[in-house]
Amino acid sequence: MFSCRDATELMTDEGEGALRGGRRALFRLHMFICGHCRAFRRQVGDAVTLAKEIPTDELPPDAEHRLVEAFRARRR
Repeated sequence: MFSCRDATELMTDEGEGALRGGRRALFRLHMFICGHCRAFRRQVGDAVTLAKEIPTDELPPDAEHRLVEAFRARRR
């Protein structure tokens, strides 16, 4: 069974358009069924939107890379 944990681990890939085939189908089915994961995805989207509003001159040059790596490390 495709769990909420599975879905949340694939949200970054889904957002980047990197999900294909059966994994994409399972992800979409889970998101259709699970209101909790839909709410979480909205919250993640809101956080991304807010982060994009931060002036880039106030961030360290490697901030984006470090954030992406931190999210990927959580999957391992």
